[in-house]
Amino acid sequence: MIAGRKWNQLCGKHMNVTIINGTPGDGWDEFENHLDKAAGTLSADHRVDFFTLRDMNINYCRGCFSCWVKTPGLCVFRDDMDIILDKYVRSDFLIFAGPLKTGFLPALTKKAMDRIIPVALPYIRLFDGECHHPRRYENQPVLGLLLFDDSPGAEAVDIAFSTIDRLALNLHPERTFKFIVTAEKIEEVLIHEIGGNQRLSKG
Repeated sequence: MIAGRKWNQLCGKHMNVTIINGTPGDGWDEFENHLDKAAGTLSADHRVDFFTLRDMNINYCRGCFSCWVKTPGLCVFRDDMDIILDKYVRSDFLIFAGPLKTGFLPALTKKAMDRIIPVALPYIRLFDGECHHPRRYENQPVLGLLLFDDSPGAEAVDIAFSTIDRLALNLHPERTFKFIVTAEKIEEVLIHEIGGNQRLSKG
């Protein structure tokens, strides 16, 4: 369920979209320019919140489990991840975007994924024969992963895609989508997956 509504009721309507840009440093101008353009196009029909992780103060998860046993739902680090987590529980879509770097997700992206743990409950239940955590909140956004690479190897793609798949097992989204994209295809992919009445921007 997404905010208590079926996916087919939401498709194409005004939605809350959170895009998390995990691009590290310089050298990815083409990718970021197209990602910015896509966010601007989507904002014509949807609310879009855009975060660039390298400009934010986000600590690494230290695995202390305080967000489960001491301060339920809250990390001991009071940093900028609080902003993303607040958007997470209000979003219909949460999309991670960044380059496939040396065959892996960007470190910034993985760090943010690890810090989403407070939205899961500490209890263990069986889901499809595996032990996973139940959701803390009713709303769980659709999870998306867009990775930029012109010619990725099959093994690198499998590793990167398995990361979002395993994350989804504990977050229980309505669905996930994941793509390896060239920079100029970002806008087309996002509009197709999110829906709405947008037209692709020119130039």
